[in-house]
Amino acid sequence: MKKLKHSKYRNTGILFELLVRKLTSETMTSDKSVTIDIIKKYFGKNTELAKELQLYNNLIKEQYKSEAYALEYIREVKNAHNKLNQSILKRQRYNLVKEIRENFVFENLSKSRINNYKVLASIYMLFEHSESTNPRQILDCKSIIVENGLHTPNNIKNKNTIIESYKKQPEDMRILSYNLLIEKFNKKYGILSKSQKNLLGKYITSVNDTDSFKMYIETIIPNIKTELKEYAKSVTDKTTKIKIEKISEMLCSVENKKTIKESHVLSLLRYMDLVNELKQVNS
Repeated sequence: MKKLKHSKYRNTGILFELLVRKLTSETMTSDKSVTIDIIKKYFGKNTELAKELQLYNNLIKEQYKSEAYALEYIREVKNAHNKLNQSILKRQRYNLVKEIRENFVFENLSKSRINNYKVLASIYMLFEHSESTNPRQILDCKSIIVENGLHTPNNIKNKNTIIESYKKQPEDMRILSYNLLIEKFNKKYGILSKSQKNLLGKYITSVNDTDSFKMYIETIIPNIKTELKEYAKSVTDKTTKIKIEKISEMLCSVENKKTIKESHVLSLLRYMDLVNELKQVNS
């Protein structure tokens, strides 16, 4: 039985995700780029790629109440994909990859880590191959898609992991997180300090070079710790001093991580915010 292979170079969902990330990194660094033109050209209204992308999103975002409903929904989406003009779709995808290669180093761009890569790969396999080619492999792909969207207690628990971690923080840290992270981070990037913008920019642009980003983190954490220690000298409240010392200990734990995750970046952002607050108090 023929083993089915996935190609991220032909996966419309992955290609779109990589372009969006590229565009985001350019926005952070204020660079002018052709990325937005490529997105508009190939994923604009009524293109076959846009229609296929919508089908990808349908399978990724849909929440299923039961496995039976999920399998029926997957079948309907597969039928809708079969009705697309396959020759035009392949030509548009070929030209898209060609244009990406002409403007960027595609190999570096494609190294970016994508959180739902497994689901996107499964959708690609479902769209590109028939069940008769390799029934078991297609069934495995369907199972991954179903598990991603099935409305179960386990899935809900996984999605609420960050929230639960947030709730376990001391009350003062939760208030700080809410005021400085939620309110500010969800607004325009312009409200962030220069150091925070640099951190976000590095995080986004270094998704394909984790070692480089780790080295960058190792250089900024000592600076944050030094500033905290310096500003702590002028703090008279003992409780506040203890909290600052604990934050320095938390920074050590981030510094020693082998892999820097999004949660670590968010923590560093609020540590930077605390430094800025202390700086304003002492100015």
